[in-house]
Amino acid sequence: MVKKWWSILLIISLLFFASCGPQGEREGSGLPDLYVKDVSCMGGNLYVTIGNKGNGPLPEKWVGLASLYIDGVIQDDILLRHPTSRTKGGIEKPGGESHYLIPFDVSSSIRVDVYVDYTDRIREADEGNNALENIYVGPCLLPDLCIDEIYVNDDCEVVVVVENKGPGRIPFNIWTVEEEPECLLTVFLNRQQWSVSVANEFDPRKDLHYPLGRTAFPTHLKIDKKSIVTAQIDCSNIIHEQNEENNIKTVVLECPTEKEKHQK
Repeated sequence: MVKKWWSILLIISLLFFASCGPQGEREGSGLPDLYVKDVSCMGGNLYVTIGNKGNGPLPEKWVGLASLYIDGVIQDDILLRHPTSRTKGGIEKPGGESHYLIPFDVSSSIRVDVYVDYTDRIREADEGNNALENIYVGPCLLPDLCIDEIYVNDDCEVVVVVENKGPGRIPFNIWTVEEEPECLLTVFLNRQQWSVSVANEFDPRKDLHYPLGRTAFPTHLKIDKKSIVTAQIDCSNIIHEQNEENNIKTVVLECPTEKEKHQK
């Protein structure tokens, strides 16, 4: 009888100590653990990577959303079940990752906040690592403003051609009159500053906003003899460019004679 009671006590003790194991081990064993791994660029758009670093898969009929904020403004939810691509089986599997291409044109630097499973529909091993905040991204595809050409027209007026040679768009803020510092086109005659024009003046139609966009700006500068003309486009404090070395061009120009005009 004594042996029987000792056996019962031993079994109860073992069950008690097993139930008193580490709390994280009991609660987190076999559970997924979603987290925001990265926010970056893919082409010109936003690219979000979410991973599962838990030791368990997501349940069979799971539902999940991620909340996305850009510069503090909430965007459409990210549908976690519909990634653009998956790595190692996606977030459904332990150690997997899902990648989401967000159709947001990152033409300038933006601040991004992502909150995965903000509706708490998924039970996780760690519920405290679901946010990635204050991540600055971009610009992704960069524009490239350059002075493409300087010539004189039939009225002996200097015309400056500016082009966006880059694959990225120019943000609309360069056409905002209140923008400081401004995006400026400066023209020099014989190395002396002749005029300074803002974007609304040298590109009123906003043609430079688009990749490969061009604008031809008649400067109102007329020359009557051979002259050195320099044009410089300077928006370096407002936008980032692929190439900062092609923003200035110098040529020697003279007004064509009447004979030369008729030969054109």
